[in-house]
Amino acid sequence: MGAVVVNGVFVGLIYGLLAVGLVVVYRVSRIVNFAYGETGMLCAFVFFGIRLHPTATRLVDHGILVALPAAMLLGAGIGAAMERIIARPLRTNPVLNGMVGTIATSLLFITLGIDLWGPDVHVTKPLVQGEGITLLGLVVSPQQLLIGACTVAILVALGTTYRFTSFGLRLRATAIDPYAASLSGINTDATAMGTWALAGALSAVSAILIAPLVAMNVVFMTFLALRSFAAALLGGLTSLVGAFCAGLLLGVAEGVITFKSPVAGMTDAVVAVGILVLLVVRPGGLVRASY
Repeated sequence: MGAVVVNGVFVGLIYGLLAVGLVVVYRVSRIVNFAYGETGMLCAFVFFGIRLHPTATRLVDHGILVALPAAMLLGAGIGAAMERIIARPLRTNPVLNGMVGTIATSLLFITLGIDLWGPDVHVTKPLVQGEGITLLGLVVSPQQLLIGACTVAILVALGTTYRFTSFGLRLRATAIDPYAASLSGINTDATAMGTWALAGALSAVSAILIAPLVAMNVVFMTFLALRSFAAALLGGLTSLVGAFCAGLLLGVAEGVITFKSPVAGMTDAVVAVGILVLLVVRPGGLVRASY
């Protein structure tokens, strides 16, 4: 059971990061980006395509100078393009229109992924090699250690950006009242595009980190993003801390349910029921936003 909980924690860290990306976008644009997982999927395939290419150099193989920046730039570019093409033109329309636009985009990305890489599971390799460490009698793999280190670094960077930079101030002002922010001289269009780009890069990193631990195909991030959506809902789609903590708890709960339940698909059923109950009982989420 201890190993199950440990594995669940590191999967939950990825759920939390994905949930944070969903919240970052929603706070500014009031749109749930249902193509968020598929954005990460495309970036992960590009990353491993470069990293595992037969002509890859040692630096490219380790994803240091080429593969990782290329994937993150792709994610940022996709996010910025979605803001410009979908979110911005539909800003004055009902929110549902923008969400439908992201659903259509997710289907487009899946179709593109199948055309480029097919529906089969693809081989990946750990981003780091080694034997890992033993903590309280439980083995933590190097890949899990990398997930933990990257999660801490990303959260610290996001927290610093939101609290101590001018961009973070613009993000918070736009999230609270876009109209008042624009009257104060803030370029809300540029802020929104920067937010979508930031979230796209975060989706890329999350997909790359989790890919070696799962079966990587064109829909592997779709199911992960759905769980992250549930976590974001617990944070009312506005609380970064609430969404991340909910994602972490969801990862642990998923591992325990899968280990204990003999019924296949029980985890998916629990997540689905949980989302429905939350929408009915507490549609505003369990945690209030802290801007």
